[in-house]
Amino acid sequence: MNYQDLFYFIKVVEKGSLVSAARYLDIPTSTLSRRLQAFEQQLGYKLVHRSSKKFGLTESGQRFYGSLSPLMTELEMRSEDVNSELSSLSGDIKITAPIALGHHKVKAWVFEFMELNPRVSVEMFLSNQNVDLVKNSIDIAFRLGSVTLNDWISRPLMDTEMLLVAAPEMLDHYPQPKQPSELNALPLIVLKRSAFWRFQRSDGYAETFTPHAHLRTDEISFAIDAVKRGLGACCVPRYVVERELGSGELVQLLPEWSMEKRTMHMMYPHRDSLPLKTRAFIDFVMGKVSEGDAGT
Repeated sequence: MNYQDLFYFIKVVEKGSLVSAARYLDIPTSTLSRRLQAFEQQLGYKLVHRSSKKFGLTESGQRFYGSLSPLMTELEMRSEDVNSELSSLSGDIKITAPIALGHHKVKAWVFEFMELNPRVSVEMFLSNQNVDLVKNSIDIAFRLGSVTLNDWISRPLMDTEMLLVAAPEMLDHYPQPKQPSELNALPLIVLKRSAFWRFQRSDGYAETFTPHAHLRTDEISFAIDAVKRGLGACCVPRYVVERELGSGELVQLLPEWSMEKRTMHMMYPHRDSLPLKTRAFIDFVMGKVSEGDAGT
């Protein structure tokens, strides 16, 4: 069934004539008449009586219109509701981020945005696995590192500094390393996404170290708790251990060496017209980052 022709038929009945309906639909009367005739042929029965003096429904047309008119009215109302939601700061936004990044960075942005826009609801997916963005109808995704996805825009937000940290108590039992190769003498806690640790000195000399894991995990908070217990040293983003470094609970190893930085990206679908709520959240985050609310 041609649903556009069905819509045309409904409007012809509502407006009372082909001329009035054509004017409302902004199409030529001849075109509307031709589409209506084609629709009748597709159905196999006439819907309207047409003459130069009058216009009316056949018995079949009356029954057809009577059964479908409420459905079309409901459809139009729902369409208006959707259009209203897309053009206003209301409705649902689905966001995903890695667990630690979500807790230490994205969470604050989401909470503040919701406080400023109480009609917006957020569904948050925190996972260290790559959530299927299309299958889960994700609106905004935060990712670390280089990410390429067709039909998605990726906006860099900040560079994340990686540090090698340990508990001071652990260094009472193991020698303080001076260069990456000496890390083999320490027990190491390794995040599954960090198979290699890359170090560089200020003079440009670089080394790549492959850690042998005493403990391996995919969750940063678990790794940091293990580091605090003195179970090993671990390479983590600075933002997740800022407090512990400040209090002396953890110390940085190899401070003369810098580690490869990872860029945090915000991703969203490439569309000609994003819903206002999605665009507003994107602009809000970009504004926070430009104000310096990103950290390292």
